[in-house]
Amino acid sequence: MAYLASNPKVSHVVGIDIIKQAAEEFAEDHPTLSLKDFQTDESCDATTSSSNSIFHGDDITIIVGDLFNLLQMESDERSKYVTLGSTVSTEYDGSTPYLFDSIYDRASMVAIDPSLRNDYATYMGDILRPGGVMLLVTIDRRKVANDAAKSDGPPFSIDESEVRQLYESQGWVDTVELLEEVDDLTTDDDKKRWEKKGVLELHELVFVIRKKTSESK
Repeated sequence: MAYLASNPKVSHVVGIDIIKQAAEEFAEDHPTLSLKDFQTDESCDATTSSSNSIFHGDDITIIVGDLFNLLQMESDERSKYVTLGSTVSTEYDGSTPYLFDSIYDRASMVAIDPSLRNDYATYMGDILRPGGVMLLVTIDRRKVANDAAKSDGPPFSIDESEVRQLYESQGWVDTVELLEEVDDLTTDDDKKRWEKKGVLELHELVFVIRKKTSESK
């Protein structure tokens, strides 16, 4: 997120994390972004009840809360909190849904309960503009000692066939491309740590998912 926020070609970055400490640590690690904790005047359904925090800084906003709460909000209400405290809020008039040019899913889909994946994929199409791009990173527990090790999580295992089955069935998706596959067990420490969990082969998969240019689903 820090790289994107500092990129002159990117107008604004929005991140979300359910743990406030993670947002605080990110702000501390990247002081040049000038992230400050903005307490909402009233309860926001997207934020956790314990914090009601939205961090905003130079071209970046981080919402502390449940991603599904944010996605399930009405588009105008969601747009209000996505742009709150940013320069984008002065440019956005609320007349149309606020859509993102791109989505970077680094540790979100692998963290949610597998039963919610189809809903999650549908929501991604709702917040991505026509012609937009999603970069999705998953892990594949390719070789395991037992079934429990395969289904354990988070992070949950999502292999290429499942990603394709899930997203290619979405009406908003144009193409799904496997961009990169990386062996995640390259050191002895990594191998030992995952072997204790019953995982013998672990790969990180990176996909580019493109949305159709039309609004049809």
